[in-house]
Amino acid sequence: MSTPMSNLGQSQETKERAPNGFDGGAPKRPTTTRLAQSRAEQSRVRINSGKNAEEAAAQYLQTNGYNIIARNLRLGHLEIDLLATLPNTNVLILVEVKARRAGSHAPELRVDWRKQRHLIRAAQMLLTRRMFRGKQIQFDVVAVEMDQLQIPMNLRHIQRAFDANMR
Repeated sequence: MSTPMSNLGQSQETKERAPNGFDGGAPKRPTTTRLAQSRAEQSRVRINSGKNAEEAAAQYLQTNGYNIIARNLRLGHLEIDLLATLPNTNVLILVEVKARRAGSHAPELRVDWRKQRHLIRAAQMLLTRRMFRGKQIQFDVVAVEMDQLQIPMNLRHIQRAFDANMR
């Protein structure tokens, strides 16, 4: 009985372990496939964290009397996390939700001038729609601190976080 050339010098034990990643030599470096999988996993965790934070923010706002009109409203390449109103007012509230792990810097600090400019442009686009004409605009930020399991721990609502003169 002859053995194929590719199997020469390998024991049966090594052949059985090879599919599990053990080749009897030095440990292998992560491949690009493994790196891509870890990046994909990080992306999934980030998306879930954002969804959890937005859900917590929406629940908080509704509990405090706000009416949520829309979530993740897309206007071209711009996005508004939460669009809300207060009863008996003429104010349209654009809410940006920011989440970070507890112990890192404050999430609201991530609403920089670029993000503010995006929200102002989104508000300008909203005001061109018939149903929102004549409304006043308010920009709020909800900062959510998450625990290790991506569950909201602490929430801060910053009303009128910034202002925009839109004439």
